[in-house]
Amino acid sequence: MTQRNVKIAGIGEVVYDIFPASRKIGGAPVDFLHQAQIRGATTFLVSAIGADDLGREVVSELNKLNINPVLAITPYPTGRVLVYKNDDTFCAHILENAAWDYIPATNNAEDCIKKVDAIYYGSLALRKQYSSDTILDLIDIAENCEYKFFDANFRQNYYTKETVIKLLKKSNILKLNADELKIMKNMLNLRGNAVDVCLKLKKDYNLKYLIYNDAAKESKIWGIDNTETVMKNSRVHQAFAYGAGNAFAGAFLVSIMNGLSQEEAHKIANKAGLEICKKNKDS
Repeated sequence: MTQRNVKIAGIGEVVYDIFPASRKIGGAPVDFLHQAQIRGATTFLVSAIGADDLGREVVSELNKLNINPVLAITPYPTGRVLVYKNDDTFCAHILENAAWDYIPATNNAEDCIKKVDAIYYGSLALRKQYSSDTILDLIDIAENCEYKFFDANFRQNYYTKETVIKLLKKSNILKLNADELKIMKNMLNLRGNAVDVCLKLKKDYNLKYLIYNDAAKESKIWGIDNTETVMKNSRVHQAFAYGAGNAFAGAFLVSIMNGLSQEEAHKIANKAGLEICKKNKDS
């Protein structure tokens, strides 16, 4: 794989995932950027933290991960997600009025977005109007980006039809799982099976790639000329898939940007997701 000097920014939430016996830095953009950085990308996180101990930990952890922090300090607490296990799956309660709900449009953030080759964002970080306005504006500023990656991370009740449509229109890559596909299908009054809906979304919104993950069973990607690649997984328990989709996304994008074929990038992305599942299982 030929390494380019790829620059990627993640925009949105930064949190600490609080587990019963531990905690770790999290949020989809961080997980995504970590995988991108591992594969040679120069990465930036555009977000906000509080003037608190967790905020200082965020900066320290990002530096350890070689993710460049582009962070505003707000009067609100650094984000937290309470993670617990319910039967055979992880559940997460995302606390409200966190710093990342109030990401300001700073000069540093705008300068960062103007110089990167790709941006990544999800619907979750647009749950409050303040950050929603900032993120939508930053996406527009990134008009020269090769890729605008929308991760439809529908959580709790933090999404609206209006926001989803805005993000779809601004993006050229979409990733969603089976549950998110059902929500989007109903939201946009789409018909047909999963494949039909994915292909219609790809066509209607002129997407370069659409990534569909069906729990831990398989993943499908439709790319240029609707070329389809499929990776099937076995003996992967859904309970251990927490964060695997974000890792998949980061590995896929960098691989594509470094000139690999869709099939090669898909294999690398699938392996990255499986490694997160194994890590979760062993921890």
